[in-house]
Amino acid sequence: MTEDHRLADQVRTLLRNSGRARPFRRGDVLIAEGAPADEVLLIETGKVKVVLHGSNGADSILGFYGPGELMGEMGVMGERPRSADVIARTPGVAVHVDAHTFRTLLRDHPSLSSHVTDVLSNRLVLADQRQRLHASFEVSVRVARQLLSWAQSSGEPAGDGGLRVRGLTQLEIAQFVTASAKTVDHVLKQLRADKLLETGRRSYVLPDPLLLERCLADPDWRPGRGDVSRFSGRPDNFAPPDSTRAS
Repeated sequence: MTEDHRLADQVRTLLRNSGRARPFRRGDVLIAEGAPADEVLLIETGKVKVVLHGSNGADSILGFYGPGELMGEMGVMGERPRSADVIARTPGVAVHVDAHTFRTLLRDHPSLSSHVTDVLSNRLVLADQRQRLHASFEVSVRVARQLLSWAQSSGEPAGDGGLRVRGLTQLEIAQFVTASAKTVDHVLKQLRADKLLETGRRSYVLPDPLLLERCLADPDWRPGRGDVSRFSGRPDNFAPPDSTRAS
């Protein structure tokens, strides 16, 4: 076990001993945008998503999180209202630590302070990656790059060298890449036609992730434009987009 893993385990044990575990159901709003920041959550089991409600009525997903993740710490530390919703994607359990206790723990335990600093730093990096992804690529490429990133970071083996991403709806993909569900559906059809993707109910299989990676390394490539077999050789210049877990 690495030093970072030992530190994370120590922090989670500290939070478990200082809070109360409560179950949640799929669809439960664990943190509500605009509400007072009165507690921090440690996700023990299950999966959640962070959702930002736009002024135009459109929702954006900022990230997907699972066991071991800390949620709501920024609002508690800054004593500010919640900036987004945290919504359960599956049933699970979260440890609730009230704001006063959490701030006391931060003061008295340097390990917790260090861990939270690392969490915030990593999330800022991911937010920057996501912003650059949206600014630099059209929707079809954003969808393809994001599916590849999720597959590489948290996918499971599928067939001979393939990777499967489970649990996502097309609407969630659309909200994450900031596009309409209709547009995402069209892009998925193009990727299937290129034989770069196989889909099922909340299941997305990349049968040849390396081939998709090679396609994406070509700045002129777009899904649905024809034969992809001409792409060969692993690119040296491919930079994964946002690896925020989706599993």
